[in-house]
Formats: sequence, C-alpha cells, structure tokens
Amino acid sequence: MSEKKFKYVNPKPVRFGQATDRISEHSVPLYRCGPHVWNVGGQDDVAVYLLDTGEGLILIDTGYTESVFLVVHNIWKLGFNPENIKKILLTHYHGDHVNGVASLVHISHAEVWLSKEDERMHQLYCRADRHGIHTAPYQVTNFYDDNTLIVLGRFTIETKLTPGHAPGCTSFFFEDTDEETGKTYRCAVHGGLGIAYLKPDMLANQDQTEEAAHRFVKDCLELAERPVDINMPSHLNQADIDNNLPEDLNDYTWFVADYSWHDMLVNRAEAVKRFWPDRYPEYQKN
Repeated sequence: MSEKKFKYVNPKPVRFGQATDRISEHSVPLYRCGPHVWNVGGQDDVAVYLLDTGEGLILIDTGYTESVFLVVHNIWKLGFNPENIKKILLTHYHGDHVNGVASLVHISHAEVWLSKEDERMHQLYCRADRHGIHTAPYQVTNFYDDNTLIVLGRFTIETKLTPGHAPGCTSFFFEDTDEETGKTYRCAVHGGLGIAYLKPDMLANQDQTEEAAHRFVKDCLELAERPVDINMPSHLNQADIDNNLPEDLNDYTWFVADYSWHDMLVNRAEAVKRFWPDRYPEYQKN
C-alpha cells in the first residue's frame, strides 16, 4: 500500500502567523478542493474556504488582516465578485481566523456567523486574543444552532459544536456535487484542532475546565468514524496541504481521500490523551 499523502504534520518553525511582514515567503496558490470549493486564503497557515452556492458566496473563516487582500484577489481571480459574499462562517474567535471579517463585511455586507460560546470569548478578548494576535473589531449577526441547517443555493451545511481549541469551535459538514460527473462528495471542516490549550496548565487561558479536554477526545474519536471524502483542514499543516498540492491546481479530485479526516482526528485525540495519563492509563509511564 502506498504511503498516505494527507496526514497531520507538526507546523513549520515559521509560518505566516509569525511572519506577517514576509507574505511572499509564505504564500500558497489558489487551489480548488471540491467541485464548487476553493481555498482562497493565499498563505501557508490558515485556510479560507470559498463555496460557490450558485446563489451567492460563502466563506469559511477569513484569515489574517495582513492577508485579507489575497482573499479578495483570489475571489476576483476565480471570476467572482467579493461583493457577492452572503455568509461568513467562522470556525472560532481566534484572530488568525477572523481578522479579515471587518474588511470583507465592508465590501459585501455579509452575515457573520459564530457560536454563542465564542461570541462571549470574542467580546472578552477582542482587543488582544490569547494567541497574542490583535483581533480586529467585527459584529456577529447570526449564531449557530446545531439543530438548524444553514442553506444557501446548492449547499446545505450542518454545524456541530466541537469545543476544545476554543470553547465555541464549530465544525461544518456538507455535500458537493460535480454536475459533469454526477459524483457527490462528503466534505468536512473541523473547527479547531490545535491542542496546546488542552494541557492541564493551559485550560484556564481559554476559560475551560479539564472536562473540555476529555470532551475533545470523545468528539474527535466519534467524528472520526463519520464518512468524509474531502477533508478541508482549517490549518494547512493539519493535512500537510501546503507541501502536497497537485500540479493541476484545478483538480479537486486530488483531495478525495476517505482516510484523511479519520486519521487527522484520531491523531489529535491521541495527542491530547498523552496530556492526561491519569485519565488514559495507556499513556502512563512505566
């Protein structure tokens, strides 16, 4: 069996978030990852997914203040108008995922969606979030309800609260159909898999208790069993995307890998278990 091409890798020593003054060194080309989905983020750290619904555009996350111009440029490059963004769905409140909101809302007047849990955190830390990244002010207009689907055009998006990396991390599930082939693909974005905040001495930084770590493990292992054809990581390193792009950047079928979602979530669950050997005896030192 050939080696799996999409797997979790540790972040590079320096990624765009630590080098926002060196954009050219951390640029990633626009690429298509589903029949009607592209990563328009333009840098090697946080993904910004654009969904063409046929009745307007949806963005999942917006990236950094310093890279929002790349998002706008890439939307135009695809032949779309940024003014046609209807909904901005935020995975969580951290500045590296939300700092483009204000600029993009100014252009488009789009709805801004966030979890109620993270709206509380957004209001607490809007001046300087716990990443040390300044969070540009923005207004949330809609809250997720996991019992209510988000529908626009060809997309019906299911949301699921998946706390841990932040109290209100939200994950997204939807199907995308290629009209030319008739094939439908199950796509997923996990809201946040960075696990440093789930260490025993770090939970308070996110205003969370120990149970947040154990819920994260449980959620990851349960969601790992959910069938997903195209894994869309919120950070590119979570599936080694920036090191593993296809020659044809329009060939979304390169990203069809039914193991990637499962393996990524299991990897993160196992990593958190190691922080808590008393709770997970298999990780106790001999």
